[in-house]
Amino acid sequence: MNVTRNEEQTTITLGGDFTSDLLNDFRSMVQQEIDAGNISLTIDFTDAVIIDSMGIGCLVATHNTLKQKDGTLQLSNVPENLKDVFKVMRLDRIFPIN
Repeated sequence: MNVTRNEEQTTITLGGDFTSDLLNDFRSMVQQEIDAGNISLTIDFTDAVIIDSMGIGCLVATHNTLKQKDGTLQLSNVPENLKDVFKVMRLDRIFPIN
């Protein structure tokens, strides 16, 4: 995973599938960004092919945490197969998915 920042947006690039193997590092990274005051996050799914139920739960939890702090979460570069999963679960109504 990799983090890039500009004045208004922080992007976390996953660098692979979003599964339970990645979650501890992801949660730590998100918490560090929130603690630093970066509450507008984009998760870049460029290299992701798979997301499991733990990954979906983590995205929803991240969204809820950011929303409590008046922040935002959006997903970018999401492959079509994952967009379909998000749409079926109606997560596209909760946060932007590009």
